[in-house]
Amino acid sequence: MRSVSEPYSYAERVRSALPLAEDQLVALRNVWSAFWISRAVIWVVGMGAVLTAGAAGETSPRLDPFWLTIPFDETLANLLVAPGARWDSVWYLEIAQYGYDLPDRAAFFPLYPAVVALAAPLTTPLIAGLVVSCGCAIGGMYLLHRLVELDFGAETARAVILIVAWFPSAVVLSAVYSEGLFLLLSVGALYAARLGRWPLAGLAAGLAAATRSSGVLLMLPLVIMYLYGPRADRPRHGIAGGWRPRHRLAPDVLWLAVVPAGVIAYLGYLWATTGEPLSAFSAQGEWSRTVIPFVGGVTLGAWEALVGVVELVPGVGVSGGLADGQIPELVAARNLILLGFLALAVWLVREGIHRLPAAYTAWAVAGLLLPLSVPALDEPLKSLPRFMLVLFPLWITLALWAQERGRLREVLMSAGSLLVLSTALFATWVYPP
Repeated sequence: MRSVSEPYSYAERVRSALPLAEDQLVALRNVWSAFWISRAVIWVVGMGAVLTAGAAGETSPRLDPFWLTIPFDETLANLLVAPGARWDSVWYLEIAQYGYDLPDRAAFFPLYPAVVALAAPLTTPLIAGLVVSCGCAIGGMYLLHRLVELDFGAETARAVILIVAWFPSAVVLSAVYSEGLFLLLSVGALYAARLGRWPLAGLAAGLAAATRSSGVLLMLPLVIMYLYGPRADRPRHGIAGGWRPRHRLAPDVLWLAVVPAGVIAYLGYLWATTGEPLSAFSAQGEWSRTVIPFVGGVTLGAWEALVGVVELVPGVGVSGGLADGQIPELVAARNLILLGFLALAVWLVREGIHRLPAAYTAWAVAGLLLPLSVPALDEPLKSLPRFMLVLFPLWITLALWAQERGRLREVLMSAGSLLVLSTALFATWVYPP
């Protein structure tokens, strides 16, 4: 036993100060280490890339006319924030400071920039955005750990957290992007539903719908979970299996009506301030996105990848139509990599059908179908790895598969290698995640 005079370690003092059970402390420790170790790599790689190549891609004055991603007078200060402030960060920072006075900004839903604007008076908007993103990402990963642990155990939960932290597009979890907040709210909604806390589930999903347009699709997995489970709030009532619901409807189902409230509130705000409530959707045209339901992104993405294969054949060129400054070989390689991510997503959905609750699979399918139904004509699978990042059922499936075959280390090494590349391209304005 410890003597009265023997001092406690710092870790023990922290642990005693936190009102958490042992399993909660394990989850927090796993998330904390996975997040910050991966962030350390991202920051070292990002700053090294900026020091080596500078703005190797498009010039920041064109992409960031207000210099919001380089707001400091000191070069070192701007270097320190570079791995967290590029590309869409500009849009979020503009909205946080200037609102929706330009119609192009309406494509970015308001909750994340609103939270950044609330925190900005305590520091600068950029620093506020970084703090908000990191805090939300840690919270979302913690809830994800707790959710996975309920059905698959602590080891699988830890594996899922590691995959999320090191996924190639995970640079956005600590950048001025909305993914961290969306992860927190979407996982929070399904975790609350899993525990049978339907008021919290409806509220979290409604806030997710105010964060990103895909948040409203949380209605689908929540309804499935309400009717079929898994849920901890009440037994199955003895209803037969098959397609028949395992749980009867009760008044608490009305909380699911809160889910679309986030989108409705945003459209109402746009109507009141700009007179164009549908600009939240029409603004997608600024990114050359068009509606081709269900198969648009898949078909066009496969075609672009096929063109990419031809482009990479020595002596053969089909590079017409590229924007100024684009290198045909790099564009071809990019389209092939994006098709690889699509193939990974399809395979994981297929594997997940046999491994996961139906509600989880429904969320993965719905979350993929939305961006694939609104492809960008110049790059059909644009941002697909970033959209995949927050679809946590994919990573539960990958973790289960990797554990069964003893390949978790290989999965993490492959993901980490691509994360390093993605971070360098992100920080130098070459290509967004």
